[in-house]
Parts: sequence; C-alpha cells; structure tokens
Amino acid sequence: MARGLFSNVNPQDVAAIDLGRVLSRLEHKILSADADPRLLHSSYERTKTSANLEYARTLLLRLEHSSSSIKQPSKRNATQSDLFAQRALIKRLTDRLHDIEAQGDDDDPLNGPEDGEDILGEEAPTHPPPAQDVLPPETPSAPSTSEPTSTLRNRHHPSKPPDETNPLQAGATQADLLANNDTESANLTSSLFTLAQALKASSTQFAASLETDTETLNRATEGLDKNATGMEAAGKRMGLLKRMSEGKGWWGRIMLYAWIAGLWVVAILLVFVGPKLRF
Repeated sequence: MARGLFSNVNPQDVAAIDLGRVLSRLEHKILSADADPRLLHSSYERTKTSANLEYARTLLLRLEHSSSSIKQPSKRNATQSDLFAQRALIKRLTDRLHDIEAQGDDDDPLNGPEDGEDILGEEAPTHPPPAQDVLPPETPSAPSTSEPTSTLRNRHHPSKPPDETNPLQAGATQADLLANNDTESANLTSSLFTLAQALKASSTQFAASLETDTETLNRATEGLDKNATGMEAAGKRMGLLKRMSEGKGWWGRIMLYAWIAGLWVVAILLVFVGPKLRF
C-alpha cells in the first residue's frame, strides 16, 4: 500500500516542496532581521549555506525544465511566474551571501564562535598559578605557564570534532545531482543523435526505393506502349487480310467456294477413279 501511495506522488511536486522549504530557511537565515550571526564569523556556515543555495538552484533548473511540458497554459504560466520569483529570490540570497563573505572574518572556520575557547579565556585569569605571587615573571617560563592552561582548557572543555556530515552530504548530493544531470543530458544527446541517424537512413532508403519504383514504372509504361503498338499493328494486318478476302463482294466469295468444291472433286477423282483407269 505504501508503495502504491508513493508511486502516485509527482516528482515535480516533491521538488517544488523541497525548493520552497530550502528557500524559506535560507531567506530566514540570510535576509531576515534576526539573521544568523555565525555567517559573519564562520566560513563553515558560509560554505554550508552556499551548498544549500546550489542545491536550490539545481532544483529550480529541474523545475524550469519540466514546466515547459505542462499542457494547460494557465497552469504553465502560473508555475513559470512562481519559478521566476524564486529565481529572483535565489539571486538576492546569493548577492547577500557574497556581501557577507566579503565582510566576514575566518577566526574559527570549522565551528564558528560557539567554541569553548572564549569561555575558558574568561575563566583562566580567575585561577592564576601560585608561582606568579612569589616569583617575578620571566620570559622563558611563559611556555611552561601556558601549557598547563591549555591542558586545563582541553581537559575541562574538550574540543568538539567538526561536524562534517552536513557539508559532505550537501556536497555529495550536489555532485550526484550534477552527475545525474550530465548523464541524462548525455543519454538524451546520444538518443537524439541516434534518432537523427535513423531518420536520415530511413529517408535515404525511402528515396532509393522511390527511384527504383520510378524506374520499374517507366519500364512497365514502355512495355505497355510496345504492347499497344503491337496490338495496333496486328489489328491493321487483320483488317488487311479481311479486306483481301472480302474485297470482291459476294460474287468473289461464291467463286472461291466453287474453286474449293472443284478442287475437292478433282482430288476424289484422282484418288478413287484414277487407279481404275488402265491404258
């Protein structure tokens, strides 16, 4: 059932919801009155915010590409106007982030100003070592006094490991999206090229078949013309024979029949009567 529910979800709607959430968070973090102050002091926060902006830009490009396939004009215009407004917001966020990068400092590039060094720096003067009340300060002893202080700081407030999961995940997600887009564009280009080659080959084959059919039709037409000419010549010959046989009218036909009868009589006499005659 869960698979059926998720199969009915439109990926474009999911991408639009993700884009709206990301832009809302970034707008609250960068452009609002209570913007995050860590952006001015932490390059890590700025890098993470820049990765989120790139992810939002990738979602926007995907939605812009898919919005052209919407068939309803009103829905397509509304979607494109919303995407245009979101693109303008992304541009404002990018410009503001560039200004923050130009104004910010990189005192703590990993964890920002929330590290425990400032708190320990305030607590260190309240517990000075006893040697300072007895002995005058000496220059060579400065490293020895600073080492216990840093040791105490590290012992009471161990340094927090940098949280590299989010930027790595954001960078990996962005790299995967770019790789998928490149793969899809390469596959689309190759398929279009293959389709163009197939269309060209089919058109060439169709033209060759048309030429062959044209030649066959021409030969058939020539054969029909020759047959018609032969039929006309045969008709002329038959007419000539008919005129030769019937050129003299009924009297000529009766004479022809008489000659035939006479020849029959002569033949019978020669066959039956001739052998009986003895000289």
